[in-house]
Amino acid sequence: MAEKPLTPLAGALLGLLHDAPQSGYALRKLFLTTPIGHFSDSPGSIYPALRRLERDGLIAGTIENSKSLRPRQVFRVTPAGRTRLKAWLSTPVTRETVDDDRAVFLLRFVFMPGAIGAAATVRFLTDLEREMAASLDDLRRFYRAEARRMPLSGCLGLRAGLESSEARLRWARLAKRALRRTVAAASKRST
Repeated sequence: MAEKPLTPLAGALLGLLHDAPQSGYALRKLFLTTPIGHFSDSPGSIYPALRRLERDGLIAGTIENSKSLRPRQVFRVTPAGRTRLKAWLSTPVTRETVDDDRAVFLLRFVFMPGAIGAAATVRFLTDLEREMAASLDDLRRFYRAEARRMPLSGCLGLRAGLESSEARLRWARLAKRALRRTVAAASKRST
């Protein structure tokens, strides 16, 4: 039986725990106070997601300060969890997926350098740039062909989509250049 794909929330939790072991409370606080909260439909969904990840063997929780009045469970990514995280982060960018929720790509990108390395992250950005450019070209063609026949609100909505897509493509190009410079500088330092 094939593994279920990671949800954005599960991927975010694995990525955060890959960066550093944390308690459920600390994770919930991150989701409440940072933009990563976009990937959780409610703060209460963090704990059930942690239980599912633990049940699936992707994270392991240990009780710390068990003799204190405030014991806490700290979660760490297991080897199986690292494997699933890396597989999720390494999922190829395709035309079918580039038009999905683009915030998921940004979430994956945030955790990539530390989990799968800078070179794989540059490849991801190269693929993302290519697919975003192709999608944007299609959107521009559609806009040119259909804008005159659309109601103003539809035309303006499509225009917002175009501008948003153009901004994301500029960001992908900028991120790729910045990461390549970082990789090149690190390479020079190591030689």
